[in-house]
Amino acid sequence: MSFFVTGLLPAASFDARVETLFRPPLGEMMAISPDGQRVAYTSPADGKLAIVIMNIEHPDRKRTVPVETDRPATGEEEQPPPVQLRFLRWATADRLVYAPVERVLPLPAGTDPTGRSVPNPDGPTILSPIMAVDADGKQRGTVVDARNFQETPADARRSLADLLRTPRQLEVTRHEPIHWRMPHLDILGFHPRDRDQLIIGTRGAYSIPLQHLVDLRVGSIKEFGDAWPVPPGEPQIFDWFRLKVVGERQAGVHPATHWRDEDLARVQRELAAKFPRRIVEILDWSDTHARVLFRVTGGSDPGRVFVFQRLEDLVLEILHLAPWLTAAKLNPTRWFEFDAADGGRLSGYLTWPAKPRLNPPPLLVVFPSGFPGRAQPAFDSEAQVFADLGFAVARLNHRSVGGVNAKDVPALRAAVDRVSVDDARAVIEWIAARNPARPFDHQRVATLGRGFGGYLALRALQLQPMVFRGGIAFDAPLDLQPWLRAQGTDGVTRSTTAGCDIPVALIEHEGTDWIKLSVLDQAAALTNPVLLLVEPTRNPAIDLATDELRARLSRLGRPPDHFELEPGWSTARPKSRVGAYRKIEEFLNRHLPSYAGKLGPVTEVP
Repeated sequence: MSFFVTGLLPAASFDARVETLFRPPLGEMMAISPDGQRVAYTSPADGKLAIVIMNIEHPDRKRTVPVETDRPATGEEEQPPPVQLRFLRWATADRLVYAPVERVLPLPAGTDPTGRSVPNPDGPTILSPIMAVDADGKQRGTVVDARNFQETPADARRSLADLLRTPRQLEVTRHEPIHWRMPHLDILGFHPRDRDQLIIGTRGAYSIPLQHLVDLRVGSIKEFGDAWPVPPGEPQIFDWFRLKVVGERQAGVHPATHWRDEDLARVQRELAAKFPRRIVEILDWSDTHARVLFRVTGGSDPGRVFVFQRLEDLVLEILHLAPWLTAAKLNPTRWFEFDAADGGRLSGYLTWPAKPRLNPPPLLVVFPSGFPGRAQPAFDSEAQVFADLGFAVARLNHRSVGGVNAKDVPALRAAVDRVSVDDARAVIEWIAARNPARPFDHQRVATLGRGFGGYLALRALQLQPMVFRGGIAFDAPLDLQPWLRAQGTDGVTRSTTAGCDIPVALIEHEGTDWIKLSVLDQAAALTNPVLLLVEPTRNPAIDLATDELRARLSRLGRPPDHFELEPGWSTARPKSRVGAYRKIEEFLNRHLPSYAGKLGPVTEVP
């Protein structure tokens, strides 16, 4: 086997490029004021978060409000993770309410009379500040936090179980020390007759769940006994003015929204006509729907935000989500979609290197995480990195991304891996036939994926070794059986542990051949180069299987490349990604076989 070697991209420029591509976008959360005069949006920078308040009619008049919270270190992290918001809404035309993501900090363990370690009866400390700022950015501060509801058994609201305790039970606990606890705070909305009154719910601690009215002007708190609708989370869309669900986000090949509110459905149709071949997502609206805040994505553009002034039929661009990334600095991305030979609908995105380092360029096939998973986004920072390195990048959707077709179920249950790998090969052949003017090197096709996508990236090497010449897997489950059984009771693998969502019943059934599905049990079939990237301790099943695969391949005389991801990888910190991408570039240049010469001099994509 022959190899090619090339100089890596200059360290400083490559690091800066990755930092730029993975810089958090503006406007991850946005809100328009009830009168439609102002927009507030998040603006992260240097690991800190701020909120920008902009007057729509005078866009040069902006106020930046830093999101400052009391965030003591836990001792388990070198630095606390960047602040994120869980809530951002206008209470009134002049007052904005926001809340950072809640943090739960366990207290140090105690000891019992025998000296054994026992959980601390106090705590944990819960940081759940709810904050407010005036439209001019001058008056701001924390309105209420979990410590305002700190409780002890002595002053907590008695539940029915407490009231039914026997005299003997009460006597046993009478002399016990009184400990405190904090509840979790849930934001339920604003009172429709006085939007300066915020309705929150408390849960946990000692008391039964309660609701409270918090005055945003003075911070006073009183109990609120009225029945109140709890705002649902995604995919449902809640109208905070009318206190009801008005729509639902629908995943699929082309993400869409099903509106129950006819007026918002009409707005959606009007905006879709103004932005053909783009994804239009309504984000927020003023009280009367006179002004609507929406986002447009598609192609190589990371996205832009507009305000639709309905009476004037005028669309105003107010924000570029990544103004530091212009079209001239990005590799072009195009959508593809076609019918496979068996009728299955295949789709994804192809990113082509703006300045190929070799002609024809190699191809990197990226399998999606999860199954059926979400559709690939139009803009993807990682695809841009690999296109900078000279690769054409094909990011695939599962054929079932819009819902599993009944006729596909038998094949998926028998061999979900083979269906996905066969679909990937069909995509390769379709791209080659459809784009003869832009050929890629069929002899240098590599795979990549994370989570279940990483599993597929390695199975592709085992099932089609003459098509796929090398594979890269992030936190991949190499043995599906123990990985799937480490899931929750509802049958869905948790993203925090496994990195994806899998319908377990599709794979685990009476006829499942676990050995046939296992990358680990078929290690001898991994004859092409492999790179395993793993974030240690994130998933014990993945850690064990990775160690075992490395041992088996080493005994076969072909040890895989291995790289430990930094903890910041899972939170997408740009600096933590540079090392991993350097390792991937080194792996591909060292192991991918060359049949058309060596890569030429590096030309940096500006």
